[in-house]
Amino acid sequence: MPPPPSATGKRNRPSRTVAERPRALVPLAPAKRIRGTASSRKVLQVLTAFTPERPVVTVDALARSVRVPLSTAYRYIALLREVGLVTDDGRGGYHLSPRVVELARAPRAAVGFLDIARPVMERLCEASGETAVLIRRVGDAAVCVERVESAQRVRLSFDVGSAFPLHRGASPKVLLASMGERERGDYLVRARRIDPALRQRGARFEQELESIVRQGWAESTEEITPDIWAVAAPVVEGDATIAALSVAGPAYRLTGRQRSRIVSLTRAAAADISAQLSALVR
Repeated sequence: MPPPPSATGKRNRPSRTVAERPRALVPLAPAKRIRGTASSRKVLQVLTAFTPERPVVTVDALARSVRVPLSTAYRYIALLREVGLVTDDGRGGYHLSPRVVELARAPRAAVGFLDIARPVMERLCEASGETAVLIRRVGDAAVCVERVESAQRVRLSFDVGSAFPLHRGASPKVLLASMGERERGDYLVRARRIDPALRQRGARFEQELESIVRQGWAESTEEITPDIWAVAAPVVEGDATIAALSVAGPAYRLTGRQRSRIVSLTRAAAADISAQLSALVR
């Protein structure tokens, strides 16, 4: 796991206010034809046989389209029904299921997520005067996927890709609190085995997670980095928390009144991103 971030002081040189962006992805070249996958290829061809012009297709038509015997076409349809991608219309025809609609939404959300989040983060950074960070869950880790750094000479600074445990820090705790009860419990069992401090907190930590769910935000002081205070709020798509938006800065310069203001700004910004994501996938 990468080392924790630090509060850094910078003198006599301009501070960066915009984080370095990852390089654009290079489009992949067409894949070579893979041997030994004829049946898999045919199943995929069955899926692509459904089009807006031909949304309902019979098994006979599918068999002709992918050039397989009728019995084989029935097996392919049975497999697609089993995994929930195809359903029948009750009159001998088949069409794609709502599950395919959800799959179709995924690439749109992936492309639009950071494009939507970053302008909101830039406004949040300017309004709060502190660094804004976007965190997503990857397995048992909370990973930074975007940041906008404060113009302050002393500020929180860490790289996109930095990863942290889910039970330390405002954003990780938001992500942990949003998990299902069983999944969250399994994580805590694993975490307590390797973190004595978490074992000592006992039931109090689980009560804190429940409080985060009720109030809709979390805060932390020195849980990841010495002298750093942070607040985080969930970014939601549908009923799922898909990220946590956070503002963090040196605790010494943030009074109680300033912290309350930043809590409100962060919650409003997270709600803004959530609303834009919901509009994107409608």
